[in-house]
Amino acid sequence: MKIMMFKTDWMMSIRTKIFFGCISLAFVTILIGFLSQGAQTKLSDTALEIYDDAFQSMNYLRSAQSIILGVSRDVAVGENNRAVFIDQIQSALDALDVVRERTMSQRGDEIAKHLQTSVSNLQALLRDSTDIPARRDFQAVEQTFDKAVSLYASDGFQKRRLAEALVQETRIQTYAAMLGSVLIAFIITLLLNRAIVPSIQQSVRVATAIASGKLDNRIEGQGSSETGLLLQALATMQQSISEKIGFIERLMAQQASSYDVEIAAQNARFETALDHMTLGLRMFDVGNVLVVENRRFSELFSTEEAVAGVTGTHLLPMPQGAYPVGSLPASSGSHHCVLEDGRTIEVSAEAMAGGGRVVTYEDITDRQRAEARLSHMVRHDALTGLPNRVLFREHLHLEKSAEHGGGVLSVLCLDLDRFKAVNDTLGHPVGDELLRETARRLLSTIGEAGMVVRLGGDEFAIVQVFANGRADAEGLALRIIEVLSPPFEIDGHYISIGVSVGIAQVADGTETPDALLKNADLALYSAKAEGGSIHRFFEPSMNARVQMRRRMEVDLRVAIADQQFEVYYQPLVNAKSGLVVAFEALLRWHHPERGMVSPAEFIPIAEETGLIPVIGLWVLNRACRDATAWPSDVKVAINLSPLQFRYRNLVSDVEGALRTSGLAPSRLDLEITESLMLQNSDVTLTTLHALRALGIGIAMDDFGTGFSSLSYLCQFPFDKIKIDRSFIREMIDNKDGLAIVNAVIMLGESLRMNVVAEGVETVEQRDLLCQAGCHELQGYLFSRPHPERDVAKIISLIYSKYTVQ
Repeated sequence: MKIMMFKTDWMMSIRTKIFFGCISLAFVTILIGFLSQGAQTKLSDTALEIYDDAFQSMNYLRSAQSIILGVSRDVAVGENNRAVFIDQIQSALDALDVVRERTMSQRGDEIAKHLQTSVSNLQALLRDSTDIPARRDFQAVEQTFDKAVSLYASDGFQKRRLAEALVQETRIQTYAAMLGSVLIAFIITLLLNRAIVPSIQQSVRVATAIASGKLDNRIEGQGSSETGLLLQALATMQQSISEKIGFIERLMAQQASSYDVEIAAQNARFETALDHMTLGLRMFDVGNVLVVENRRFSELFSTEEAVAGVTGTHLLPMPQGAYPVGSLPASSGSHHCVLEDGRTIEVSAEAMAGGGRVVTYEDITDRQRAEARLSHMVRHDALTGLPNRVLFREHLHLEKSAEHGGGVLSVLCLDLDRFKAVNDTLGHPVGDELLRETARRLLSTIGEAGMVVRLGGDEFAIVQVFANGRADAEGLALRIIEVLSPPFEIDGHYISIGVSVGIAQVADGTETPDALLKNADLALYSAKAEGGSIHRFFEPSMNARVQMRRRMEVDLRVAIADQQFEVYYQPLVNAKSGLVVAFEALLRWHHPERGMVSPAEFIPIAEETGLIPVIGLWVLNRACRDATAWPSDVKVAINLSPLQFRYRNLVSDVEGALRTSGLAPSRLDLEITESLMLQNSDVTLTTLHALRALGIGIAMDDFGTGFSSLSYLCQFPFDKIKIDRSFIREMIDNKDGLAIVNAVIMLGESLRMNVVAEGVETVEQRDLLCQAGCHELQGYLFSRPHPERDVAKIISLIYSKYTVQ
């Protein structure tokens, strides 16, 4: 047996050894740094000496020489400026003082001193004598300067040689230090390697032996170093592993005796699980011989006759209990089999890893029926049973790609007229029954020739191929309008509605199903816009109108942001006194490109797009603010859209407008139309009472043009009712029109409501209305709508021109 031993040769930890090695390397680095620093200091000092002593002393010496030479030249040419010469020679003496301070040798100092004496003598001669020194007096000084320059140049050269020697000495010292550093680092590395690596290698060999399964290694650990502790741990681990293996062997021996019992229990549990599965199961071995079959399989296929009648039986059981060779698929998969009793079985085969197959059988009859019901629900309308938009699109795609032998594929979009009023007045149950009856009439009209679809709400569609194209489509549209015109009898109510029809047909074959539906919808929109109960074929100009409407919507949003709107005011005149009692606020839009846009053109779009509440709030605030500048007995009347009741807190908006403007509530009249009363009348009445509680007047506009006007007058006590201009226009030439106007005026007096006549344009109309007892008049006879700046002029003009005596 190989004995593996570990002996520590240095009682220091690995961490300590590495620490001391790093300290040693750091010490060597610091030593090299100090050596390099000392050499650099010497070199720096020498360089400074060269600059301070040699360079500067030479500069000052040459400067003094240049001054003396200049004075000598001036004397030679006959200059006699004694004071200037004295000053210049003094500058030369000052320079020589610096030269002596920075002299580099004893000889240099002596010659500089001699120069000072000679130059001082020249200066004294100039100062004390009346004569100018001769040229010869300067020549001796100039020669001394030449000697001094040569001497100082020689001293500077000596300093340069000294600097070169220092640089060479420093380079040699640096190379020596680098070499010493490398040697010391190499020695430290060898020492660390010798102290650490052998111990670790010994530990690795012991651990490798244990990992390979040798558990009889002799391990001796000495000392308390890391490697010694590691070998002790390896010895403990070897002993523990040996004990655990022994325990496992004993445990396996104990379990071996109960293995047969456990296998039997497992088989029992397996059989119980198989018998309680919801799926039928059969297992086949590699030779396709049946090895396992559960109870659910027997319940699914109780007789051989049922099995024999199955279509696609290659995965179903055979009477002999085994499959013919090749009957099982080569890979896993599933398929459906239909039995003679109508049940559908899903058969799934899964290959086993060792060969053979597991085949499961599931009765999916109920699931298929549920999926069929769900599929029908997804594609059909729950209320009428007609195909819905999903099936409509699928059918339209199929028809579009099919060949029709010269026939023309057509789409008819239908929208019931006045259906909303039925829902609002008689309730949704009656409305639902009306939709069901409408579907029955459409089906009886169309028959099997086409598909009738409910798109949603009161919208229907028809897809049909017509042999004669436009003529047949028009004939069908007329029949539909005729069929839906007679009244419907529902729960004792006789209900009359109409239908508008839009028709789109395939023209050149390039139209997509979505484009056909869109074109039919555009045609329907055109039919509705012309009053309803008619049919219209799609024309390209309709698309242009829709694009124009979309541009109008975009422009409206810009107009709101840029404040392009303005409020005009039209007066309401007291029929007896002729005084202006109020001004109706009318919205005007100055489009930057189109000019003045008619409210009849943009108000419906603003209502459809949900912009009218924002616009209405702006008008409310602006009109209240403008009215504060009018006479205190003149009111302002503002029209409210039904959407303002639905989308905003109208009472808070009105309170805010009054509070911000300072207008008295008694000077504000709010006008509503009868269509508002059709929409959620309980909420509407609550809001109207809350507005009345603020002290605001409430008027019903366009009286007589809606539904059940008298019932609304009973539900809410209006302050005013306004007769629609259509009745005023007809009362001159039509006695019935005059009778209606008189009846409305009498009704207003009976209910203690003021009656206002709109659209008064002639004096004759005014006189008839005054005779009938109408309270207030409004129309072009008195004034057209004008901006707020013209209000005072309108009041003055009406008072002077139209006062009724």
